[in-house]
Amino acid sequence: MKLRLALVLLAATIVPAMAQSGPNESMQRQACMGDAVRLCGAYIPNRDRIRDCMAAQTEQLSPSCRAVFDASVQAERSPSARR
Repeated sequence: MKLRLALVLLAATIVPAMAQSGPNESMQRQACMGDAVRLCGAYIPNRDRIRDCMAAQTEQLSPSCRAVFDASVQAERSPSARR
């Protein structure tokens, strides 16, 4: 039960932390849930700290999570995302 609650909290925190106008929430959750728990579980439920933790460990992210994470960061930086 505690694991389920942790996963729900993680999903509620990591997805908005990574989402801007990049990959959709479902893609982010599917690609990064395991990495977030494995690498940054200590920061759940603080979405800013999870995002920062994952950004600091991009080399250790799974290929699918890294692709989604990079796309989210790119969307965040693009001029069209700021309009």
